[in-house]
Amino acid sequence: MTVKGDLSYTSSIKSAADATEEAQVVLEQFDPELVKKTWRKVDWYIMPIAVWLYLASYIDRANIGNAKVLGLAKSLNLTSGQYNWALSIFFIGYVIFETPSNILLRKLSPRWYIPALTVLWGLICALFATVKTASGLLAIRFFLGLAEAGFLPGIIYWLSCWYPRSVLGRRFGVLYSTVSLTGAFGGLLATAIHALDGTYGIAGWQWIFIVEGSITAGFGLIAAFVMSAYPATAKFLTEEERRIVILTNEADRAQKATEGFNGKQIRSAFTDWRTYLWALVYISIYIPVYSVILSLPSVVTGLGYKGTTATLMACPPYGLGFIIVLLAGWSADKYGRLFYHYIGAVLVTSIALIVLMAVENLVVRYVMFFFVMFMFIPVSICWVWLTANLAGPNKRAAAMGFVFSVGNIGGTVSGQIYRAEWAPRYVQGHAINLGCYVIAIIAGTALWLSYKSDNRKRDLATNEKVTRTKPLDLIGEDLGDLGDRHPHFRYYL
Repeated sequence: MTVKGDLSYTSSIKSAADATEEAQVVLEQFDPELVKKTWRKVDWYIMPIAVWLYLASYIDRANIGNAKVLGLAKSLNLTSGQYNWALSIFFIGYVIFETPSNILLRKLSPRWYIPALTVLWGLICALFATVKTASGLLAIRFFLGLAEAGFLPGIIYWLSCWYPRSVLGRRFGVLYSTVSLTGAFGGLLATAIHALDGTYGIAGWQWIFIVEGSITAGFGLIAAFVMSAYPATAKFLTEEERRIVILTNEADRAQKATEGFNGKQIRSAFTDWRTYLWALVYISIYIPVYSVILSLPSVVTGLGYKGTTATLMACPPYGLGFIIVLLAGWSADKYGRLFYHYIGAVLVTSIALIVLMAVENLVVRYVMFFFVMFMFIPVSICWVWLTANLAGPNKRAAAMGFVFSVGNIGGTVSGQIYRAEWAPRYVQGHAINLGCYVIAIIAGTALWLSYKSDNRKRDLATNEKVTRTKPLDLIGEDLGDLGDRHPHFRYYL
């Protein structure tokens, strides 16, 4: 493998050709069966931890919607405005702490940091059962958001340190499909737990928080004992298996096993204009997702269903969401073309929202909620797209924290979208979400065009055509402080 082109960069020239070729030979000489076995081993060890913790996080943040329908609002004498603010204030904590949390995660270690966050927010969730007033509900929702803020960008960053870019689609698809499960499973679980109503003098909605919060804290304790921070320190892998994972990631994005904390690379995340465009993409796709997840049981009541029936009727659309997110992840890994996956799902969801605004037939409106579930695909695809195009773990951690933080400003808005006074059709709420998707189309297209333009310029400068980063393409490369701006790095499209 030779240096491409005649360009010279003081912090980014490849290491000596013989060292590069030696690294290639080492990776190529591994038994293909051993390579497959290694990645299966990583999957079985890493993915269950990520999936269970993420499932718990979404259930804990969204269970207020089921609790409201099952007696919370009546017990606390909540007005519609107070309930909407309880939804929104959760995300204020998110916005405050997500960016510093991900930088802190990079400074410390996912090994202890992520489990500690999980235990903390699980305990806070259980304490919801002690709330007696609307002001108490607002306070504890804020602290729940503050405790949970660092989890999502942290777990996405952690996975991106283990897997090369070409296989993240399926892994993130598996992870994010759990969000759709929270709609189906969360509603069923809440309904089942509500059967404890009156036990030991505790209301059913209080049991929902006690049981689900306790389960989450238990997951966090288990994770503290089994989680591995990075491939280089993974005790569940043999030395040979660790070498396979480390070399594969180095080949894919020049990720070194020994890269430490680098303040200059952290700051580069905030001087890259694309970081702010990504933030706009995230806020525009997160507002619809959060608003639907938080409010679907209430919105379904507009179709004539009440109480536990409303929570159960909100479950089937999420089942479709689970399937299509998995399919989109598989397709993204197989065919690439991340932008096409993104834009296609946005368009399907937008059409469904238009039909919901225009049609009064209850059956048609319920069917449209199945198509609204395509809203999950842009989020999982953007996880892949964003992490794939941020080279260097320091910049990736900081940029992801900021992008997720700004995106969650949308969460503060989402609780105000499906307002009680707009029932039963919620036309205004659907219109707001449609407007968000118009912004998502414009911002996503701008990102795609900018990446495409940079790849073309780099192809011309290095006199070669690269559509997706080739295997072994970056082994021996030192991207230095340039990171993804290095002329040998190619963006995923």
